[in-house]
Amino acid sequence: MLHVSVVIYATCLLRQSGGERVTGASGWSALRSANTGLPPALTSAQHDAQTPGSSGPTPAHNGITSLLASRAVSGAAEGRRVAALVDFVVRSSTGRQLYLLHDLSFTEASPAVEASYRSDDDTAVFRYTEELREFEAAVRTYFHVVKMRNVLVFCSPQHTLHIFEQVRARALESASLYWFVVMEEDVTSAVLDTLREGTQMTVVVRRGPGHYELLVSHVDHTNTMRLEHIGWWKWSSSRGATSYLQRPLYRDLSEVYSDFGGRVLRSAAVENWPYFQVTPQADGSIKADSGIDYNILTTVGEKLNFTFLLVEAKDGQWGGKLANGTITGMIGLVARHEADVAIDELTITAPRGLIVDFTAPYYLEATTLVSPAPTEKNRAFAVFSPFSAQLWVTLCVVTLCMGPVLRLVTWLRGLGIKQDEKQRTLQTFSFNAFRVLVVQTNRIISKHWELRLIFFTWYFFCFVVYAMYSGTLTAVLALPSFEKPIDSLADLLYAVKHKKYKPIVVLGTSNEFVFREAKSGIYKEVWDVFDPKVGYVENYSAGMDKVPKGKYVFLNAKLGAEIRAVVRGKNKYYFAKTSFYPQGYGIVCTKGSPYRDIVSKLLTRFGSAGLVLKWIKDEVRKVSKREIHPSTGPGAITMVHLQAAFFLLTMGYLLAGSTLLVEKLVHFHLDSLAGGRFSKTGIRSHREQGKGIPRNLNKSNFSHKFDV
Repeated sequence: MLHVSVVIYATCLLRQSGGERVTGASGWSALRSANTGLPPALTSAQHDAQTPGSSGPTPAHNGITSLLASRAVSGAAEGRRVAALVDFVVRSSTGRQLYLLHDLSFTEASPAVEASYRSDDDTAVFRYTEELREFEAAVRTYFHVVKMRNVLVFCSPQHTLHIFEQVRARALESASLYWFVVMEEDVTSAVLDTLREGTQMTVVVRRGPGHYELLVSHVDHTNTMRLEHIGWWKWSSSRGATSYLQRPLYRDLSEVYSDFGGRVLRSAAVENWPYFQVTPQADGSIKADSGIDYNILTTVGEKLNFTFLLVEAKDGQWGGKLANGTITGMIGLVARHEADVAIDELTITAPRGLIVDFTAPYYLEATTLVSPAPTEKNRAFAVFSPFSAQLWVTLCVVTLCMGPVLRLVTWLRGLGIKQDEKQRTLQTFSFNAFRVLVVQTNRIISKHWELRLIFFTWYFFCFVVYAMYSGTLTAVLALPSFEKPIDSLADLLYAVKHKKYKPIVVLGTSNEFVFREAKSGIYKEVWDVFDPKVGYVENYSAGMDKVPKGKYVFLNAKLGAEIRAVVRGKNKYYFAKTSFYPQGYGIVCTKGSPYRDIVSKLLTRFGSAGLVLKWIKDEVRKVSKREIHPSTGPGAITMVHLQAAFFLLTMGYLLAGSTLLVEKLVHFHLDSLAGGRFSKTGIRSHREQGKGIPRNLNKSNFSHKFDV
């Protein structure tokens, strides 16, 4: 327990205008020796030597007793009263760290601070200033050694009121601060008007000589700050201090907020199913009746005895602090105390944690990439897909070379073919090589081993090629082939640069923040190619609706995206195999919220009991109650499977027709040049006249007319 006595002369002569942190006996010895204007006071060593029965360091309470005794001897009755009052007030708290904030208004009481100077307790003295900069720095530090800290205010009524105006303006409310305010004049009404929930205090108001009323702050069922009378404290020079308490001055916050007393809290929300289903009402308000976070908030309210009223974020954003200082969305409503809490798929981030408080996370997940379902590749050229382009070129070259190779070996060997000479031509060899390649019989018979060995190796080569081709083609036709999907941020970056894809994100969310604030790495590279004109969407539903309409990739949390995809048709979307940016969702509370810890404990219990997962499954079940037919295996061959064969056949017809058209055009052109003299009619006329055909026209000149 922290023991404190107050003597203002020491604080009057502090060498700094700000606050001095005083810890331990050595600090207080230095403080005493440095202030020669103090009334006679014992140093630590003198006090230890002159205290009866002392051996070495004495307890802090003995120090206070000695100080009180010295003040009694010097006749400082007012100082003894104030010291006893402070000792009583601080003893009533569990805090072990004390901040004294004073303005020298109690000069007649001669108090100075001497608190637990032989222990490890920490006491800091701050002189009142309008800015309160030193005090604010100490309050906001993350390096205080204890959870609960006491702030003792000894100031004039005007300065006391200004202090709490600054607490409100600078959002200095904190669950780890407990205020003790000593008022020589009653300004409780004015101070009460400046208080917000999060400022816990005990007010000690002087009602008469040595007679003080004890008041404790609380929030009533109408969400109004009140001061509740809990007792009296009296002082007389003969009997000392006497207190009458109806209950303890300080109550633990977990006890205070275990029952909200039927209060109605304001909860910020936007339409964000499956987390919060919001329905507009005729009077302009909004109402929620389903959703994962709706179930969580409702259950917390049932446990702590409160209900909630929804407050809509007009900009529809989740929110955060912008570069110009503006705080947007649901985060802004809570930060400005326009709402008490917010729970709607709100991610816990460090920048948001500077302006609001988060509870413990109730659900953890990661971000994924949602892109349009990959389109099936065109099967018109499926017959070519089993082999690569390089292999096709190699097969064509090898097949074309077989004819010349066989013709060369035959020419070198002499007679090697049993059939007549016409079947030993280059065309014959080339055509039979092609027949073997497409699994047709070979019509060339040879009794020479040179040709037999060539034929054997060619047969085996063609057998392997055919087996590989037919097997792969069957697999290609049976299983559709799709375009390469987007499975990672690297794939996204490639798709943006080479395939004209556009990343999209909800404005004002943590997913936008993590890319926008990135200074290096893949996040920074993705943000550099982000186009704000088309990349921002208002909410998660708008993002999911936009994905199937073009080349868009939505950066979204996985759970919500999957549920929304089920509603819209999951076959329209593709979810990346890899995820990134792990994140946790928590309930947003005002800065310094006194009930954050108790709500965090409830959320942890809900998670351990599996309630959060149950509520998630309930929402998924609502949209997935549809019959799923089991796969019956491969079906019959359809036109889709054989469209490549029909395509080749059509191409053959078109090529033949084009060839015929070209021949007709060539013949027509030659007839035009000859003037029609050597048409069939003209030749027949010459023959009837016995003139014959002119010698300068050989057979080749008329072959185009008779080679049908």
